[in-house]
Amino acid sequence: MEDSIELRIDLATAEDLRRALYDLGEHQAAGRPISHMDTETSERLGAFLRDLDIRLGGTGRLA
Repeated sequence: MEDSIELRIDLATAEDLRRALYDLGEHQAAGRPISHMDTETSERLGAFLRDLDIRLGGTGRLA
């Protein structure tokens, strides 16, 4: 695939990402509150977003 990127993530980050996307979907669909993330989860997802931004040509700083 020409227009593809690959990222490898550990199991904990994959589970965190699934939960965050599910919570966002439920928030959008039904107004369900988005649950608060603990520090560990937030740090894992932050690192994932940084890596994703870099792969997409960004600087890794999502500001």
